[in-house]
Amino acid sequence: MKHASVGLKNVYHSERNFRHHVLIALLVVVAGLVYALNFMEWALILGCIAAVLVAEIFNSAIERLADLASHGRYHPLIKQAKDFAAGGVLVTAIFAAVIGLIIFGHKIF
Repeated sequence: MKHASVGLKNVYHSERNFRHHVLIALLVVVAGLVYALNFMEWALILGCIAAVLVAEIFNSAIERLADLASHGRYHPLIKQAKDFAAGGVLVTAIFAAVIGLIIFGHKIF
C-alpha cells in the first residue's frame, strides 16, 4: 500500500493531465449527486472514472520507462510506444465521455 500511495501522490503532482482528469472526475461526481444517479449509473460512471485514471497512470509509467530506456534521446520506437500509450488514454476518455453523455444526456436535456 505504501508504494501505491507514493505512486498516486507522485503522478498527481507530476502529471498535469492526471490532475485534469481528477478535476473532471470530481465534476462528474458532483453532477451525479445533483442528478441523483441510480446504482447502475453510478457503477458505470465510477468504472469510467477509474478506467481513465488508470489509463493515464499507465501512460505516465510507459513514458518514464521509455525516457529511461532511451536516455533522453529520440528513437522512433520510443516515440511509437509513447504514442500508443497516449492513444490508449484517448480511446478510454472518449468512451468514458460517450457513456457520460448517455447517462447524463436525457437527464440534462
